[in-house]
Amino acid sequence: MKIRFFEGKKYLFTLALYSSDAFMFLVSAYFASYIFGIYLVDSFLLRFFLFSLLILIINFSAYELYKDKRNTFDDNDFMHVLSSICITWLVMIALILLFDPGDLLAVRVGSVALAFSLVLISLSRFVLFKVLGFFRMKGHDRKRVLFFGKDSEELVQKIKENKSLGYEVVMVTDKLEVLKSMIPRVDVVFLTKEELSDELLDLIIRNERINWKIVSSVLNLVIEPVAFDEFRDYPIINISPSRIDSTYLFIKRAMDLVISGISLILLSPLFILVAIIIKTTMPGPVFFKQERLGKNLKPFMVYKFRTMVIDAEAKKSELKSEVKGLFKLKDDPRITRFGKLLRRTGIDELPQLINIFKGEMAIVGPRPHLQSELPNFKGWRRARFRVKPGLTGMWQVHGRHELNFDKAVLYDIYYTKHMSLLLDISIILKTVPAIIMNRGRF
Repeated sequence: MKIRFFEGKKYLFTLALYSSDAFMFLVSAYFASYIFGIYLVDSFLLRFFLFSLLILIINFSAYELYKDKRNTFDDNDFMHVLSSICITWLVMIALILLFDPGDLLAVRVGSVALAFSLVLISLSRFVLFKVLGFFRMKGHDRKRVLFFGKDSEELVQKIKENKSLGYEVVMVTDKLEVLKSMIPRVDVVFLTKEELSDELLDLIIRNERINWKIVSSVLNLVIEPVAFDEFRDYPIINISPSRIDSTYLFIKRAMDLVISGISLILLSPLFILVAIIIKTTMPGPVFFKQERLGKNLKPFMVYKFRTMVIDAEAKKSELKSEVKGLFKLKDDPRITRFGKLLRRTGIDELPQLINIFKGEMAIVGPRPHLQSELPNFKGWRRARFRVKPGLTGMWQVHGRHELNFDKAVLYDIYYTKHMSLLLDISIILKTVPAIIMNRGRF
């Protein structure tokens, strides 16, 4: 009889990881309290530890420690566990200092508990992944693999030697038509030819069920650091299937609601000041409203402070765009003097906080585009519409309008495939210096 726990039941293994982490953390909390002679049940410390556990689980999710992986618990995973525990410790210390600065006993108990949890959680994860590898060697949770390109013999041999990965090589080919026909019958494709044609790139974007792995050359390894995957001595660029963690999405929406709500309240005096200046310096409405494309091409009305003359749309046909694929001008004559200041500082886009609060946009995401720009997004480029557009994103922190069209789209698609709490925080932190340095804004 087959053990279905590991066959098509990845959520069960993820649940086992959640349960194991929580259990080991609570065991560590009990050990620490026992050492200091504290009765943990029904005490303030128990509620405090439960809250710390929630913070720890959120950090683990941010480091993608609950993401499906084929190799065992390794040093990268250990460093992510260590980082998560350190962050949780800092949050814990901050809470103690905030609510009870003199409670040094709670600091000592919490610190010992987190030290224990580092050891126990690491050991439990090591054992769980070893057990998973054992069942894969017995034929469970197998992934069917195809190699596309030449010179694949060495890597094929490595896969056959590492049966705990659960890979089954079904074909090696360098013909695109054969690859297309085999797509429905495989789970993983190793690309050993790095020259990606537009047709092959389109195939990758359209088949998100497939885990695409680009095998990098030694030359690229020297030029740029590459993250290793299953084989620590073989450079592989991993294009994982797009499975956005539900915990992350919940946290992301909660952050959007809190940040946009608080920001709208705190920035209300600035909103009033900008509205007064717009009304007194140029005729027309304060806000500029325009239909944009949101998640899955769903239209919504975006809000901005008006930075152009009232008949800007009528004058658009007289001007020629300086950005391929989009209508953008470096020195647009329709922008008012005050409008230029609003654009340089990014203040013109602050009303989009209303869109974020309503759930039409997010703090971080791809740029919201016009319906008229949709014909430029053909083939693989449509993938960037699979998530909510954002107030800021990779397109803003990497140069904005200085990017060529396809590179900007690729940045957006990269974000949709690598969405995580850490990436969102990184983009938010990079947005401020990007605005200060006026990087790519016009």
